[in-house]
Amino acid sequence: MKSRPSGGKASEKELNEAIAVLIASTRSKKRPFPLTEIAYKLELAVATLGSHAAVAERIGLSAKMLKQFSAVTQLSKAVQKLFERRVLDSVDAAAHLAKISAGDQNVVAKALAAGEIDTSDVRAIVELNQSVSDSMKDVLERVKRSKTQREYIAEFVIRGSHDEASLLRAFQEQIPRDDILRVEVQGALGRLVLTRKGKEALGEAAKELGTPVTHVIQTIISSSKNA
Repeated sequence: MKSRPSGGKASEKELNEAIAVLIASTRSKKRPFPLTEIAYKLELAVATLGSHAAVAERIGLSAKMLKQFSAVTQLSKAVQKLFERRVLDSVDAAAHLAKISAGDQNVVAKALAAGEIDTSDVRAIVELNQSVSDSMKDVLERVKRSKTQREYIAEFVIRGSHDEASLLRAFQEQIPRDDILRVEVQGALGRLVLTRKGKEALGEAAKELGTPVTHVIQTIISSSKNA
């Protein structure tokens, strides 16, 4: 990706060219330029006009949306090359890849370029990576497996002080770890996402604990020594 010229600000001609590229690239899904080129022109325009807001006003776009085109500048050199060659070309993918480390970016981008995952999977991978301690390769494999298997979701109210890690430890006492796709916590609401075998294991746990399936999650949590 090109670096900004010395001095930062562009000449009037360069600014007009940059604005033209931004207009052409933000008003059509079929962008005529790769994201790396768009980000470079955006940097020139911001340096010259003073802010993303000023550029956004000039081209008739929200500053928030415009900033997404800058995400590619936060990617590793290897991943930037993929965007430069338009092997990858999604603004959404670039924005989510920018949220993880350079090494992890390379792992996920390689899978995306190979067609093993799609852009929506990148979002899922980044979100899952924030909630588990697994390596990025393990997170990637879990998301890839989930694409080919049906998920079973059980929602429950969280009573007491629990986070995703403590809940996961509790569920692992009754359900094999590989069959727990993820545990999510949003305020007082929890979600347990299982494979088919995980759902069956949850049913078996209900029998062993002598409780209805509708109450088994609360029973597991309250009876766990690790939660």
